[in-house]
Amino acid sequence: MGVVSSALYFGFTRYLWKWEWLHDKGVVAVPNLNGTWEGHLYTSVDADLIPDEQIVDNGRQIEGLTKQETSIEINQTWDKIRVSLDGPESPSHSRAATILVKEKAWPTLSYNYWNDGSTTNEELDPHYGTAILEYDEREDKLEGKYYNRPDQRGTHGILELYRVN
Repeated sequence: MGVVSSALYFGFTRYLWKWEWLHDKGVVAVPNLNGTWEGHLYTSVDADLIPDEQIVDNGRQIEGLTKQETSIEINQTWDKIRVSLDGPESPSHSRAATILVKEKAWPTLSYNYWNDGSTTNEELDPHYGTAILEYDEREDKLEGKYYNRPDQRGTHGILELYRVN
């Protein structure tokens, strides 16, 4: 029984949960976010410049925010998820991540990350931060806010990403 249970668990967590028909039948609600996502990061030291309503209109510049190209790589199984961001000046990697799935709401990817800092920008020290991204399945888009610890960096911003593979 233990071998069968282990095999079923391994098979489900690695492969079966991704099957589209399990999602269509409502057996699995967690979206498959695996892959490379590319888009933009909009950053500011002033949190008041980050509006609460829908925050980005498909890559347009937002006044008062610095727009930079970025990408993330998501590696996900049924019970684990890792997010790595290749930022314009420094990389970051998730320390803890979760996907919240609620009825009548966008699935939300939330993660805490560690940023290694920059070797070329003296103002970009290593720091912790948090990102909260909503997933729009129709557009295959992740979008939301991020922020860093105020005692380490104190910036806020928006991420807008589209899956490329």
